[in-house]
Amino acid sequence: MSHIDRSTSASRNFLWLLTGYIVLHLFIRLGMGGTLELDEAEQIILGQQLELGYNTQPPLYTWIQWLFFQLLGTGIFALALLKSLLLFSIYLFTWLIARQVIPNQRMALLASFSLCLIPSVAWESVRDLTHTVLVTAIASATFYTVFRIYQKRSLSGYIALGILLACGMLAKYSFGLFAASLLLSALSVREYRSLILNRRMLLSISIATLLFLPHLLWAVGHLEEIKAFIGGQVGEGSEASYLSGVLMGFSSLAKNAAEFLILVWLVLTLIFPSAYKPLSADNECIHRALLARFLIAGGLVCVVLILLFGTTQFQSRWFQPLLIFFPLYMLSRVETVGCSVRRETILRSVIVFFIVIVVVLRFAQFWLAPYIKRNANRMQYPSAELAEQLKQEGFTSGTIIGDSNLTAANIGLYFENSRTLSPKTEFFLADPSEGSGQCLVVWKATRHDNMPPAQANYLKKLGIDAQSKPYRYMTAPYRYSDSGEHRIGYVLLASESLCNKPL
Repeated sequence: MSHIDRSTSASRNFLWLLTGYIVLHLFIRLGMGGTLELDEAEQIILGQQLELGYNTQPPLYTWIQWLFFQLLGTGIFALALLKSLLLFSIYLFTWLIARQVIPNQRMALLASFSLCLIPSVAWESVRDLTHTVLVTAIASATFYTVFRIYQKRSLSGYIALGILLACGMLAKYSFGLFAASLLLSALSVREYRSLILNRRMLLSISIATLLFLPHLLWAVGHLEEIKAFIGGQVGEGSEASYLSGVLMGFSSLAKNAAEFLILVWLVLTLIFPSAYKPLSADNECIHRALLARFLIAGGLVCVVLILLFGTTQFQSRWFQPLLIFFPLYMLSRVETVGCSVRRETILRSVIVFFIVIVVVLRFAQFWLAPYIKRNANRMQYPSAELAEQLKQEGFTSGTIIGDSNLTAANIGLYFENSRTLSPKTEFFLADPSEGSGQCLVVWKATRHDNMPPAQANYLKKLGIDAQSKPYRYMTAPYRYSDSGEHRIGYVLLASESLCNKPL
């Protein structure tokens, strides 16, 4: 078999394996039915229409989700399919990058599927994350595009880079950390430096600026809210002294970076201790050098955030765009110094083992819950049953105002031509023409009877009087669980209510 035939066969095998893995997760999610996770609920609310901005996160994920809702209808399938395609893209571009630095096709495949050893990718990204998944997919595509620019030196590569840079910033503001790390690493490698200093890079920057500008202007109008959100996320404004804040920042950085990498690092270290052997200059690869400098630059950028901007808090999922190439880099070193087929087989077995673990946990999260005897989770909320009861009580369509995104979206999912609102997304106000009719105010009442204060204040801002109306309640048993019943409180207002007026 020729080299081309072997390469084609390896590519086909990878794509079949990856498609099977992603489709399996898609079917599991569809089998869980019409109850939502946190980020899914947010997209049900925000995805009702197109806006330049929605909340303290950039809008690209919601724009794409809106398109999927238009094509496929608002529901679980549109949510799950978009997530699945993004996950597919992450693994695909990681594999495409791996092929540039790892000649061994088997090892390149393992480098991509080693992402299954990173819990944030293998579990959290599958379960609930949205913006993080999108920004990771864009980061992977951006890194691969830089490789292609080096190889082809084409104008189209610089155009694609500009589009990807804009998409990254429209996906998540933290993409700026990835872009800064990539820039620093490229400038530090002589062969890549000329690409960055090329005048065509001005075209990339111009395209990125023009595409990002409309949302940027919107963000300027909501700057205080966005700054407050980001400050709360990273721990800015802490009352601790500068030295204490720095120590807190480094502690959080080390803890969360370790949490992100500990499993894949441990597995690769135990199976391939040769990864730490020094490489001779003759064995150095330009692309691997860029990967190594990128990982270092990512750490330096985080250190700058701590020392200059007072960052005291990190979260492990923030490291996805910065550290996702770590297993790929490790395995590229392994392939360079050489390893036995037996060790490749061990790694393949470990990856398969953890894939099975994740799949079992996904089943346990829902279908196996009655046998585990744990408290019901939000995927077991009886949303369909409660929605049916609300229909019997007289609510047909209109505006649904929940105490949270989960409550509003889980109910709104079962009422077509209704708009959903929540205090958690108060930047966003859905078009009232989509919700003409009745007004349903609903809240979780499992522990407390009264309407939550945040929801009451939100209604007051909207000029809606629901507190003076009699509160009513209904319950339904949790799905696939003997943990009791889920209880909601609600107020149903007539069609002449203020819910039908522009907000």
